[in-house]
Amino acid sequence: MSALQIIRLTNESVLNIQGIDAHKFLQGQTTTDFKELNAEQSRLGAYANLKGRIVFSFRAVEWPTQSLYLVMDSELLATAKNTFQKYIVFSKAQISTPDVAVLGIVGVDGATVLKTLFGFCPATINQTQSNEQISITRVHGEHRWLVLVQADALEEVWAKLSTQAQISTMNEWRAAQIAAGESPILAETSELYQPQELNFLNLQAISYNKGCYTGQEIIARLYFRGKLKQWVHRFSVNSSVLPALNSAIYDETGRNQGHVVLAAHTNSQAVELLAIVRHEYVSTVFLGEEKLPLTLLNLPYTVEVKE
Repeated sequence: MSALQIIRLTNESVLNIQGIDAHKFLQGQTTTDFKELNAEQSRLGAYANLKGRIVFSFRAVEWPTQSLYLVMDSELLATAKNTFQKYIVFSKAQISTPDVAVLGIVGVDGATVLKTLFGFCPATINQTQSNEQISITRVHGEHRWLVLVQADALEEVWAKLSTQAQISTMNEWRAAQIAAGESPILAETSELYQPQELNFLNLQAISYNKGCYTGQEIIARLYFRGKLKQWVHRFSVNSSVLPALNSAIYDETGRNQGHVVLAAHTNSQAVELLAIVRHEYVSTVFLGEEKLPLTLLNLPYTVEVKE
């Protein structure tokens, strides 16, 4: 069997913004610099409220020209559509929820298999390559791709992939996101955190010089004038139980110093997680009421903080 995993990301949905003003519209609504996004370049991003806290995050893929697909947590799709619907009437763009499937691919053989099956595979982070049936984006982390498939091609595409790869679960995709230091906003974490706290700058999911968007004033003030005291760190913990999102992280004195934002099993008795924690306490922290000791793990990037 190939060292490759394929996952049906059934908890992810797609919002489509299409038209000559699609980039311009999203440029004024989100943290992402949509001037950097085209048919060959994808970006992560987010929509924030007036307090600068993220309502929903997304992966933006252009496929084809002037048609932007925002891949996000399914439970936040209605919120995203309703939010954008209020403002898109002033733009030459339309909003819809297309019938597009979302797949995740993880593994060292990914590039070889994708090239063999479809004739192309993006090699660099955020690079996108597409044909009429599928769009493949290389995403953050080790050997990880996001694949969008038109509904009428899904059966054929899935059949090809499943002969070359192991069919895995959402847990494996979450584990790969954690290893990549990528913290998507889910329904349970909506409107709780600012993009800096989720390391969005390291993921090219936020721009500080693109101009105004909702929540921009608060977000920019924290970056230019404030001092970030807490942000996402990666931990492991010995536990057979997956911690709930927003589970508390405590220090040695029992004071709350952070919260879980993403978690996945690495085996039946171990969990890896991403948690927003006050940086000065990361070396000695504990999970939940059981006070399970957390082990700090490396992220694939360095978070630089202004002193």
